[in-house]
Amino acid sequence: MGKRTLRWLLLALMTAPLLAPVTAQADFLDRGGFRLPSAALSVHERDGSAVITVTRSSVRLPGQVRYGAWRLTATTGQDFTQVGGRLDFAAGQPSASFSIPIVNHGLPGLPRTIKVGLYGAFPQGLGLPSTAILTIRSDDSLQLTRNPRNPLGLAAAPDDSDPLQRAPLYVDHVWGLAARQAAQTRPTNPRAAGMLDVIGRQPETHRFGGWDGPHPGSGVQAFLQRASSEEPGTVAMIATYRLVHGCRGYSDSPAREHAYDGWMSSFAHGIGAYRAVVFLEMDSMITTGCLSHHGLQVRMRELRYAIGRLSALPRVVVYLDGGAGDAVPAPRTAHLLKLAGIAKIQGFFVNSTHFDWTSREIRYGRQVSRLVGGKHFIVSTAANGRGPLVPSSRVRYGNEVLCNPPGRGLGPLPTANTGYPGVDAFAWIGNPGRSGGACVPGAPATGVFWPAYALELVRNAVFTVR
Repeated sequence: MGKRTLRWLLLALMTAPLLAPVTAQADFLDRGGFRLPSAALSVHERDGSAVITVTRSSVRLPGQVRYGAWRLTATTGQDFTQVGGRLDFAAGQPSASFSIPIVNHGLPGLPRTIKVGLYGAFPQGLGLPSTAILTIRSDDSLQLTRNPRNPLGLAAAPDDSDPLQRAPLYVDHVWGLAARQAAQTRPTNPRAAGMLDVIGRQPETHRFGGWDGPHPGSGVQAFLQRASSEEPGTVAMIATYRLVHGCRGYSDSPAREHAYDGWMSSFAHGIGAYRAVVFLEMDSMITTGCLSHHGLQVRMRELRYAIGRLSALPRVVVYLDGGAGDAVPAPRTAHLLKLAGIAKIQGFFVNSTHFDWTSREIRYGRQVSRLVGGKHFIVSTAANGRGPLVPSSRVRYGNEVLCNPPGRGLGPLPTANTGYPGVDAFAWIGNPGRSGGACVPGAPATGVFWPAYALELVRNAVFTVR
């Protein structure tokens, strides 16, 4: 025997023990084990449940296998019921099934996904595939025609040009910012929890922005589904804060504009046929002052695109950012609103990130309204009960302190019945208790709920119009 042949023989003998277990494992997995019908499964929401059949090819012995279903993009309890259990097979039995209950929302929407898996198989082990992605398809052919006189589809239709008249606003009693904090605080500090309830028991505006990623649709849909399930017939309020609000963000790059269009398309798709009030792009008008001519053109084009997508939805009312009375003169705001396409939507909103007095904002809103054809508007009253904190030097610091100004209080409660013609609602658009940034000792980052600040707003609340 030659040296080369001897070396190959020795190598084969040395590697045989390493290769044998791999081959045996493959046989164990692929021959006779419990398996799912496919790694990609689907069910229509209207079917009410997904029936999953588990099979095996070796049926000589009795056997058993455990199964489960867990959330991916679908929401447990809202889109499906999480299940788990065991299937028992008698000798000679090739298949058995289990069901996953699916919630039928009755409206078309984005698909959601669930992970399905097998485990704990005996005595045969698992075949392939043993896991799968189950897609819930919400492709109901519901055709809703937008009613201009009742665009939200309210049970009690409005009788004038105010679509929010008699609209019951959704209150997020469980996952609202203040409601969650109150629940966490109650065991150790019931008094503070009771104060936080003052905010938590009011309708808040759920905000979506760049932090929701490039495709916010699934998050939007999940929120609106939960709102319609928890409080049927109510109207949820949502806001967008997606536009780049600094001057540097507006370059000549088509990719940046394309990214916004994709984001807004996903946002609109997520709303679908659900009813909602949309506050479109907070601060988008206040921050136009530093834009170049090209930057302003880009922003107006983006807003027109958003208005086009949202105004086509069957049960949505849109209000566009109209700045604030102590920030942008009314003629300038009216000019920008016209450029953005306000003629196609219900109106505009004011004071969303400011603390100006409600009465001043009503006067300002009416000035703007007269310049844009009588469009209605909404005043944000989240934290203006004590009005703005005016700095000692307006030239140096601006007309008011905007980052967590001390001594502020809650303003008039949210309502769709303001008593002021042309003012469709008072709304807490800038959620009370959100930090304006880490600008004072103890303050968290921008947008984070700050319990200490929320409690100060409650202590200083003034719910009357001033």
